[in-house]
Amino acid sequence: MSEQESPSTDILASISRADGSRFEVRRVVLPSGTSTGWHYHDGWQTGFLLRGAIIHSTDDRDTVFEIAIPLLEQPAIAHIARSTGDEEAELLFLSHIPAGSEAAVPCSPPSEPRAGAAAEQNASVARAPRAATSSIAVPLGNPIFAQAFRYTAMYGPKPFPEALLIYLDNGSYKILSPGEEHYGSYVSATALGAGAPPRHVSFLSWPSHDWDRNVASHTLTFNVDTGAYIQTLVLPGDPVPHAQAGYALPIDDPAGIDMSASWEQVRVTYVELFERLLAGEHSL
Repeated sequence: MSEQESPSTDILASISRADGSRFEVRRVVLPSGTSTGWHYHDGWQTGFLLRGAIIHSTDDRDTVFEIAIPLLEQPAIAHIARSTGDEEAELLFLSHIPAGSEAAVPCSPPSEPRAGAAAEQNASVARAPRAATSSIAVPLGNPIFAQAFRYTAMYGPKPFPEALLIYLDNGSYKILSPGEEHYGSYVSATALGAGAPPRHVSFLSWPSHDWDRNVASHTLTFNVDTGAYIQTLVLPGDPVPHAQAGYALPIDDPAGIDMSASWEQVRVTYVELFERLLAGEHSL
């Protein structure tokens, strides 16, 4: 392969932080037929395809991304991006790089890559499970309610004091925190919507990297007058429930929530609510 045909990376901006980590904005160009190679990141990364076509692969799925569709990459997940179009692919990445780490850490492929020929022809954002994996497609509903959370008592392995919980109108949900981003199903004992906050809700996460590709069950009971909640966590094979507690405030316009936004983005968008919780303001 000639030098002109090799992938290239340009650092457009780099901002260092006091803790030794840094944020980088990088432009990556993948000529047709080339790839990034298998790698992972120690921090979160968000990318956008500006032109061309790519297939983004992890251990269990291939994903075809359209231009301008956000590509969210979680820490420690091995993946590879392949340029599959007739022209070179150009991507723009915003990366959080922890202290002592690199923007990308090369690694071995977790399994043999799937041929992916059919997926490459898909004209829209599509997820194609690998031959060795059974999966189903689950539609997501529309946001009807959302809450900013501040934990005062946490589960030790998940010491994240803040979170955003989004309830969707078909019984699915999404949760984001500094160390979590997954979906699941919920059942509310009361109707949810504007002026109808949750009172008692049971949640079951869908298998995710957050929970070692397994599930977790949470039950939350809210005091609508004070914003306080108690939370019970049950894990598979663990006979002892884990207690959590804290305070929550509702998001004013749940329908306007960007479902593709990362935790860092929603923390900025709803900074006023999170700062109110931090200051001890729990009621509307």
